[in-house]
Amino acid sequence: MATTSSSISTQAGQVPEPVRIELCDDGTATVTVDNPPVNALDDAILERLAELARQLARSSEIRAVVLTGAGSKAFIAGADLAEIRDHLGRPGGLDAHVALTRPLFEAWRALPQPTIAAVQGHAVGGGLELALACDLIVADPRARFGLPEVTLGLMPGGGGTQRLPRRVGFSSALELLLLGELIDAQRARQLGIVNEVAEQGAALQRARQLAVRIAALPALAVQAIKRAVANTTEIGLSDGLEAEREMFLRVAASRDAHEGAEAFLEKRQASFEHR
Repeated sequence: MATTSSSISTQAGQVPEPVRIELCDDGTATVTVDNPPVNALDDAILERLAELARQLARSSEIRAVVLTGAGSKAFIAGADLAEIRDHLGRPGGLDAHVALTRPLFEAWRALPQPTIAAVQGHAVGGGLELALACDLIVADPRARFGLPEVTLGLMPGGGGTQRLPRRVGFSSALELLLLGELIDAQRARQLGIVNEVAEQGAALQRARQLAVRIAALPALAVQAIKRAVANTTEIGLSDGLEAEREMFLRVAASRDAHEGAEAFLEKRQASFEHR
């Protein structure tokens, strides 16, 4: 696929960007998060992804968008825990982080173009929350999915408690949220998290194929369908997200949240005090 000219900034340069975008003349765009080793969502990446979402929303040339992570180890691993630990050490430090995450996830959910997450590696925490903000998810059979925040003394703060139940139902969502366990791609497909499990190593290729098919369809009809479906599934979501934000900040200020982050970074078993 040939690239096309656009007003969207690709930030091309000699130094690889942690977030890059490929624009193609078939009406598709592929956004890749490349932040080794696990494509963690640090604040700079959150800002760049939000900027790209704003640019894509204004584009009439792009009619379908693929979101992926570089490499096969992780789609997007979620928050950068070292950065989260630093935020926790400053009064109100996490408020600024949350002020970046919620608008980002909302911007991707609200894109007029259909969005497809190509999950080539694990999608956990904020990575799964970002995938859930996309319309379709194509997974590699080796990928795993989950919201393990509770095992770190935290809770999801990027829409996981709101979007996951809307996708899989309350019972299955509570099982994943309360246990914090990861599931494989086939189980994610059975629950309805994943739309398609591709051949090994072909998730991105398959997601791009779907994007090309969608981009070839009438854009007005495609985008109207997306808006209509959103109206049936997201009534009350804004209030739920606001409540989640407030609870997340309270939980993140706890001693156990500090201990969970420290234990993870020090590669040891956490010792929670339940306060």
